[in-house]
Amino acid sequence: MPIDLRRLLFKKRPIRIRRYGSTSIHRVYTNLYLREYCRDLNPGSVINIGDRPDAPDKEGSTYEAYFPKAGFRTLDLASHDHPRHIAGDLMTGQDFGSYDLVLLMSVIEHIDRPWIAAKNITKMIRPGGHLYIAMPFFYPVHEGPYYGDHWRARATAMPFLFPDLVVVNSDEHPSAIRTVRDRRMYWNNPGSTSAGFSMLMRRPL
Repeated sequence: MPIDLRRLLFKKRPIRIRRYGSTSIHRVYTNLYLREYCRDLNPGSVINIGDRPDAPDKEGSTYEAYFPKAGFRTLDLASHDHPRHIAGDLMTGQDFGSYDLVLLMSVIEHIDRPWIAAKNITKMIRPGGHLYIAMPFFYPVHEGPYYGDHWRARATAMPFLFPDLVVVNSDEHPSAIRTVRDRRMYWNNPGSTSAGFSMLMRRPL
């Protein structure tokens, strides 16, 4: 009779995941740092890439509500019946306009060739404008009908992906997994079980 290794390993010591309401710990910190980093920016125009205008932040609000005084738009491969939504592909080099703040909320990992998209995203940022990036790292694979889950990176990779931008702020998101009885020298470092990161970058004048 074959042995079910999963039952053998997890029967006595199941992994317990701390719950944070109706959303993930990565999303909680994504929203937290978005508010913190962008509090004093006062952008006149914002575009959220990879979502729709009424996209929820999964904590009871929408991302448009974070910037009530800004002209808010969205860009995605999928079409949406909304006058402020743009259906387009970042791979084409198409002109999508320029903005004071560009949001990449857990998007880069789904882009087939992020090194191409990064060049076009940089063009969308006005001189002196900002880019907010959030990316999951230690997080379940999530895919959809027209996007995969290709890339996971640390915050240290973003200056290579966006060489024309400068880092303003950067923070790791702590993982829900706090301790593991293995490789003590690595797992005791909070960054080694990072759920992801948030980063604010600026395009120089």
